[in-house]
Amino acid sequence: MAGNCKAGRPRGRKKISKIEVSIEPSIKEEFMALLSDEGKTASGQICDWIRAYIKKHKTEEF
Repeated sequence: MAGNCKAGRPRGRKKISKIEVSIEPSIKEEFMALLSDEGKTASGQICDWIRAYIKKHKTEEF
């Protein structure tokens, strides 16, 4: 599922909510550098992870 949110939210979807994450500055810097090397954004990557997590847990219920 990775890569579905190429620049944040998908076209046509409005951003109406935020999630704040607290991590060490060095971890954030490394994460942001890796994402940049891959041409991704933190928002897009986290969006992908959240959608994958929801999808996985929805299918486990049935």
